[in-house]
Amino acid sequence: MFKSKLLLVLLALCLLPQILAQTTADVQDFNAAYIEYANTRESNPELAREAARRAYDIGQRVFGESNERTAMLAINYALLIEDEAQAHTFLDEAVSIYQSLFGFGSEAMIEPLMRLGRSLSDSQQLRSAAEYYERALRLAHTHAQESAGRIGAIELELGAIALRSDQLEVAYSRLGNAVERLQSLSDAASQSNHARANLLLGDYFLKTEQYRQAVQPLLVALESLAKYPNADVTLRNRIALIVAYENLGMREAATVHCLAIGATRRVPAGQNMRPLYSVIPTAELPDGTSSHSIAVRVAFTVDENGFVRDAELVSGGTSETLSTVFLNAIGKFRFAPQFVDGKAVATPNQQFVFRY
Repeated sequence: MFKSKLLLVLLALCLLPQILAQTTADVQDFNAAYIEYANTRESNPELAREAARRAYDIGQRVFGESNERTAMLAINYALLIEDEAQAHTFLDEAVSIYQSLFGFGSEAMIEPLMRLGRSLSDSQQLRSAAEYYERALRLAHTHAQESAGRIGAIELELGAIALRSDQLEVAYSRLGNAVERLQSLSDAASQSNHARANLLLGDYFLKTEQYRQAVQPLLVALESLAKYPNADVTLRNRIALIVAYENLGMREAATVHCLAIGATRRVPAGQNMRPLYSVIPTAELPDGTSSHSIAVRVAFTVDENGFVRDAELVSGGTSETLSTVFLNAIGKFRFAPQFVDGKAVATPNQQFVFRY
């Protein structure tokens, strides 16, 4: 008996260097594959896909088939697979791993499903993203007492996906649900989501040309976002308000936001300013002229309130009528004025090219 045990111990000691060497080799191969995946994900998706597949295969051996890291590797690979059915196979495998770890139908499953939906949304796989968010939402409703904020957050994400997919009425319903759920919650995440839900609700009203209805949710969003004047999302919020006010003929109300943007944004010297609000001129093409064959260049000054002044045609005006159309159009543009020593100033020698 003692000899048998001793033989097993000796055999294990003989095999240990081989096992350790194999494990070390796997780890090195995994690291190489994962680094290649990370470095080529944006620049070379085909190469990244093969590297992600290798990382996933090796990761199963290194971490185990039921490890959370293996689930993430399966997701990384799935997001790069072009065939939707094949991608779903690996995504569902990741979900199965999470279920084995957290339990089927448990509250702990909500967060992995949301992460999966977020990854798919970031990769523009909107239909698949919505499917996993829906699964997360069903679980969140099952655990409603513990998941009030998450229900609102998931409704927000589903509304955002619907808006990007031009499913406008679905977007309106989802975003309305999100606002209703989140407005009474005081935690930082819910308040941030509440601001974003109102911003997207404003976007919905702009898309459907309901400009008056857009103002209120956009102002609610700005109450939170104004604390971050340099953030891109705050810039987007103010531009949306400018679009709403300009379409309502409330140009002075729009000026407030033109000035706020100008105070935080600088245009390099010699570079033309980009409009915050613009219109597309409508005019008949001259006979025999093909579309997009005319470039009309207009010069102007942006005054201290972001209005266009002293506009004149530089080139491309083929008739007095056509010239008037483009001059009228540029007069409706709005800009963020330049600031010098904390004061808004007029900026001459600006140009814009209409391609017609």
